[in-house]
Amino acid sequence: MSINLLVLGIATTISPLFVIAAVLMMSESEKVRTAWAAAFGWAVSIGVCCAAMVVLGGAVHDSGSGHRKHWWLGAIDLTVGLVVAYVAVRELRRSRSNTDRDLPKWMNRVGTMSVVTAFGLGLFLPANVLAYAAGSEIVQQHFHGAEKWVAVGLYVLIGSLLEVIPVLYLTVRPKSRERLLSTWHRWLDNHWQQVLVVLFSVVSVFLIVKGAIAILRA
Repeated sequence: MSINLLVLGIATTISPLFVIAAVLMMSESEKVRTAWAAAFGWAVSIGVCCAAMVVLGGAVHDSGSGHRKHWWLGAIDLTVGLVVAYVAVRELRRSRSNTDRDLPKWMNRVGTMSVVTAFGLGLFLPANVLAYAAGSEIVQQHFHGAEKWVAVGLYVLIGSLLEVIPVLYLTVRPKSRERLLSTWHRWLDNHWQQVLVVLFSVVSVFLIVKGAIAILRA
């Protein structure tokens, strides 16, 4: 497994929006199963997006395009990096505003979500752009046969760690759930935007540099 794929997996799993949503689900509805459904939706989403990029990249490679034509994978990394940079700038502006520091409005409804709706929420939380970048990285590593699918599985595993571990911990420690949820909720409520800005800033620089190098080497 490459260092770049590990970095993308870590960047994917560090999503304060998902953790906040899971905390709200468990503290307001007191139904841990909705948080599990959201975590499963998250894993399915990033897995499908990553696998789709691997299949597409493999098809291009097998068509005879060769390594030199992999400039387009660098272009994908560069594009994703610019999108993430835009999100980082937007969140930085919001964090400095006196009127835009509250949680997103859709967060107010997560406490009453059904299991099916929670699964859908996990599918559409904004981690897919990083999953496409991870798929691009797997193609660029020229894995063969089962190796590339093992890499996809490892990415999904790493990219879902912080979505699953807190929910698992609270599932097996129900007596301390209320206290922990209250603590997590307060911290995330105060710092979620700062976490997003730092995370997206680092990831955007990483992807832009990585994409530019890939294009220049093509």
